[in-house]
Amino acid sequence: MGDVEAFAVPGIKCYFPSADHYPQHFEAYRRGKYVVRIFFLRTTRTRGLSWDYKLQMRGGGFTPAEQAVLHELVMKHKRRLLREWNAKVCTQREMVP
Repeated sequence: MGDVEAFAVPGIKCYFPSADHYPQHFEAYRRGKYVVRIFFLRTTRTRGLSWDYKLQMRGGGFTPAEQAVLHELVMKHKRRLLREWNAKVCTQREMVP
């Protein structure tokens, strides 16, 4: 697992799962609330943030404010996210037998 270095959001841990799968994404975790997959190459200005729940805890969910912040950061740092994904996920996946 490698942390997203392109940006940080207070209270939300953003990371790339080790040896993960396509399409390119990172996960956002808020303790006791959710784990969300964010598909950064599918995120656009017109369609918004492309995401889905990997895990949603009782009473917790992704807020519209969190979506807006992450959407803005993904749009601003999309190229860097792709470089990080390639370095942190593809390299590890290729090493798995």
